[in-house]
Amino acid sequence: MALRWGIVSAGLISSDFTAVLRTLPRSEHQVVAVAARDLSRAKEFAQKYDIPKAYGSYEELAKDPNVGVDDTVTVLLQYPGGVHASFTCSITAKLSNTALVSGTKGMAQILSPCWSPTELVVQGEHKEFPLPPVPKETNFKNGAGMCYEAKHVRECLRKGLKESPVIPLAESELLADILEEVRKAIGLTFPQDKL
Repeated sequence: MALRWGIVSAGLISSDFTAVLRTLPRSEHQVVAVAARDLSRAKEFAQKYDIPKAYGSYEELAKDPNVGVDDTVTVLLQYPGGVHASFTCSITAKLSNTALVSGTKGMAQILSPCWSPTELVVQGEHKEFPLPPVPKETNFKNGAGMCYEAKHVRECLRKGLKESPVIPLAESELLADILEEVRKAIGLTFPQDKL
């Protein structure tokens, strides 16, 4: 049975990949759909490569029953000054949930769970930061760490600040925008999206 491919984007890399797929046996690989943010570009791409279906959004492609959707995604980010970052997330693979930061001055590793860590390894030196005890078990590992966020909000308000100098609103908005863009690119929708 042939693997049925859905192509996300009608750009140069997608064009090369589709051209390569066409060199493989059709009994093993079939391109059945393409999606782009602009339906006319998707249709042009589909015509060029003889692809049966063209969609004007990635969400439409994700709903196509003939196409599988990646359950693991890697996102590459580029920041000013030549700084790069990547993250991988998956709904099926168990990942390490760690973060690694490296640069010209060394390396630091934030151990699992990286979203609420209690352990850090800097230049090979292991450091621990135990969480305060809570009277009831939290739903998520290291959920007790949210007490630090609550204390910081109180400190900011007592100083008359309307946003945190540590994580300003603009940074929170940027992170939300990045995650929203990734979510849309992979076709992930939530029930509230349909409202």
